Amino acid sequence: MLRYLKMKHVMVFMKIEEIKELCISSKKLEGNCNGIYFLFDEQELVYIGRGWNCLLRVAEHTRKDSDKKFTSWNYMYIENNQERNNMERTLIQTYKPKYNKALKTK
Repeated sequence: MLRYLKMKHVMVFMKIEEIKELCISSKKLEGNCNGIYFLFDEQELVYIGRGWNCLLRVAEHTRKDSDKKFTSWNYMYIENNQERNNMERTLIQTYKPKYNKALKTK
């Protein structure tokens, strides 16, 4: 049996099995998602950030007034705040993403 979704005047047909597969492969919301997050524009790493809730921080980067263009994101769970700060600094200094401002070294 086919179901359809109406999205901005375009009908998209999906089989029930495809919807079930989307559900199975979906990611669970994992509490606060403490850690380091990575923004990618296609295959290019364009930004590295940190937060106690990476999902909310990434959402902030999608606002209209944001200067960051990205197509996907991921994150690495790190609960300890000091470890998170040190890891972010090291990763930015190593990979130098174009949207990260230059960090001063101590």
